[in-house]
Amino acid sequence: MIYFNNAATSWPKPPEVADAVYKYLNEVPCHSARVGLEKNTEDPAQSCREKLCKLFNTTEPEQFVFTSGSTEALNLAINGLNLNNAHVVTTGIEHNSVIRPLKHLELEGKIEITFVDCDETGYVTPESIEAAIKDNTKAIVVNHSSNVTGSILDIKRIAEIAHKYGMPIIVDASQSSGAIEIDIDGWGIDLLAFTGHKSLYGMQGIGGLHIKKGLELKPLKVGGTGIKSEVLVQPPGMPIFYEAGTPNVPGIVSLNAGIGFVLEKGVTHIREHKADMVRRIIKELAEFPEVKVYTSNKNNSMANFCFNIGDMAPEEVGYFLDSSYDIVVRTGLHCAPLLLKPLGVYPWGTVRASPSYFTTEEEIDLFIVAIKDAVRSFTRRKSY
Repeated sequence: MIYFNNAATSWPKPPEVADAVYKYLNEVPCHSARVGLEKNTEDPAQSCREKLCKLFNTTEPEQFVFTSGSTEALNLAINGLNLNNAHVVTTGIEHNSVIRPLKHLELEGKIEITFVDCDETGYVTPESIEAAIKDNTKAIVVNHSSNVTGSILDIKRIAEIAHKYGMPIIVDASQSSGAIEIDIDGWGIDLLAFTGHKSLYGMQGIGGLHIKKGLELKPLKVGGTGIKSEVLVQPPGMPIFYEAGTPNVPGIVSLNAGIGFVLEKGVTHIREHKADMVRRIIKELAEFPEVKVYTSNKNNSMANFCFNIGDMAPEEVGYFLDSSYDIVVRTGLHCAPLLLKPLGVYPWGTVRASPSYFTTEEEIDLFIVAIKDAVRSFTRRKSY
């Protein structure tokens, strides 16, 4: 199998991720703070928080709260802020993990939303975001990098705009974490949501939210914490206030190992390596007028790209690649329905390809051969 769906879930994982999880699952599942045992082993949660600080350039590990992924993290951020009777600015490139929590609040009559339009490459200018701000705007929610076109927004400038008007910025870093450099402190990010199973090489079901120190959110859930059991309300303090319930320790272990791999290789190196592969593919496909690529070289991560072949349905292209060449891609709307309209491909969507850091030159060669074969198939069909 040739796996080109890493924008959804990365595969394969670095060997050290599987090794770390296997080792953890074969150890006694005890936590010294909860059961009174002392173990001379590293606390994976603390280690992971410290690695997250290095990865995202911030200094307070306890400000990282573990969640099941970006969806839970974004729900915590959006629902945790006091947005009643507020206006919220977001963009047309958002994933449903942002759109649906906001629309839920809108349906309850609690907020008003402005979706700022993007251009045909999926880019949204900071100026257009500023122009959408009203007197009652209380938050800006933005996707750092599109899971469809790969476009990258200027988070530092958008954060400056948010702070100019006295409001927080919530950043969805699902696609960019581990794939693009992120600077929490330098850019002034108030809330950063990330997931572990994409470019951080962790398992599914783990992610987190970084909460700027001093920013208070209503917790999404309350309950057991294993410590301070005499307190009948959710114990205050970071990160315990937002981490009720049994933690996903295997997930945290996998994330810790995955981030370790990213830090060892370097985000810049990983990004450039994948970008070289994507640029090569796009250059080869440019020879065929039947192939329409929706990813631009400007303001782009080059970690993924999307395309269509003539009037073939994306699902048809995906089936051809799978059945004829055992190549896995993603087809459809990619959970980002508002973006597909400016691209002119709504409601059918696109084919999305996202290679891995581990993708080989031979796999790239075969992918290009497969797309050329799909073009020939389309051409033959048109001639009948």
